[in-house]
Amino acid sequence: MTVSAPADVVIVGGGLAGGLLALELRDLGASVSLIDAPGPAGADSATGISYGALPGWPLAATPLARLAVGASKHWRRLQERHGELGWRPCRLRVQAGGTGLGALSAWWPLPFAQVDSAVLVARLPLLLAAAGVRCRPARLEHLERQSPQGWQLHLSDGSDLQAPQLVLAAGAHCRQLWPALPSRLRSSWAAVLELPAYPPRLGRAAAWLPPSFGRVALERRAAGLDQPEWLVDGGLVPWGTGALLGQHTLVRPGLELGAAPPPTEVEGQLRQELAAQAWGAPLAALPGHLRQAAVAFCSEGLPLVGPLAGAPGLWLFTGFSAGFSQVPVLAPLLAQALALERVPAAAATRRLQQLGLTGAF
Repeated sequence: MTVSAPADVVIVGGGLAGGLLALELRDLGASVSLIDAPGPAGADSATGISYGALPGWPLAATPLARLAVGASKHWRRLQERHGELGWRPCRLRVQAGGTGLGALSAWWPLPFAQVDSAVLVARLPLLLAAAGVRCRPARLEHLERQSPQGWQLHLSDGSDLQAPQLVLAAGAHCRQLWPALPSRLRSSWAAVLELPAYPPRLGRAAAWLPPSFGRVALERRAAGLDQPEWLVDGGLVPWGTGALLGQHTLVRPGLELGAAPPPTEVEGQLRQELAAQAWGAPLAALPGHLRQAAVAFCSEGLPLVGPLAGAPGLWLFTGFSAGFSQVPVLAPLLAQALALERVPAAAATRRLQQLGLTGAF
């Protein structure tokens, strides 16, 4: 057995949340180890199939939604410091026919940007390594609290790792690591169709999004479900050299993730629902490859960001419903709470509290 020397902070999960938090911690001078198990061949991640949408206006009347409007500024700052992460300005078209926001988006450039999640997934491991993050391609098998503070992590490669401070940023897999997490943290299965090319019929590249996503309302109802529910939101965004089409969401009752739904069944439902939508009908039969991944969300809308009660040194950074807007504005605050001295750390914690996010979960 190999026992590695402790880093200041150990993060479990190398997707959007864990990766951006690691970069912010390194910018503050903290040493960071990141544990991220490679998935099965062909497996997708929630980060990798995300639309990466960054609207330049608040999506809700909350302090966090207002803060998230500045997400693009944080993405640009990260790219200036560390290198290309996939952020870019993007034209937005709203699927609202000839009225309201849809008509406006056809004639006037709305404030909008996108992070190409295909670029992010390819580039993030390289930038983490360049920043000095110690990445461990292993699975966390078990964690034990050490007295008086800190954690002992047992990894799938046979090694042990000591963690003075441990952050769970593994999305839908966080509950497997610590089952006593708050019940508002839940999970779903998401799926999209990857198209090999951006559809020529749509003209120049743009993000085509609905005025609102039914997924959000389904997540808010998750705690009251007594049977599985699924829905399909129409949408399309540029992705790598192609595009992502549609968004299938399956939410099951209870707190357990459960097995992935059959891909053939999901693809059939996705295409059928797109065909029934005025905007999606011309695109529903396009050749494409289904990608699906487990997703974490919080049924009350606000993510889990901060320390876990009764578990000194254990922190949460998960449960986002608009992760590409929320994570980049929250990661600097959480990094400050983790890595800075008492007074500035307390100031960052107070800011998180003002956003309604942290406390003893």
